[in-house]
Amino acid sequence: MSSKKKDYEISTDNIFADLGLENSEELLTRARLMHELGLLIKASKLSQKQIADKLGISQPKVSMLISGKFNEFSSEKLMHYLSLIGCYVEISIQKPRSKGIFSRRGHIAVMPAY
Repeated sequence: MSSKKKDYEISTDNIFADLGLENSEELLTRARLMHELGLLIKASKLSQKQIADKLGISQPKVSMLISGKFNEFSSEKLMHYLSLIGCYVEISIQKPRSKGIFSRRGHIAVMPAY
């Protein structure tokens, strides 16, 4: 049996953590929010100018939203835009389990409800 070197790696569900980037959960959160917002904007069939007027931003900012330039927007701003277009955005906080605070690191997740 020959041993072949794999030319791929199995990753986790967070590509940003796999790449060793700081704030990987925040980056993944923004990417997921941006993705959902982009899908909704594209499905609306409205022009970028119409979207910009409704969100109170410039057309180039809408272009950045659609093209996924999530580093240009905070999670809060993306959630605000989602609420402006009619989404119900909910933040759920679960208390630490029995070992108390700081016993383990928590988790940030964006889960679209379809």
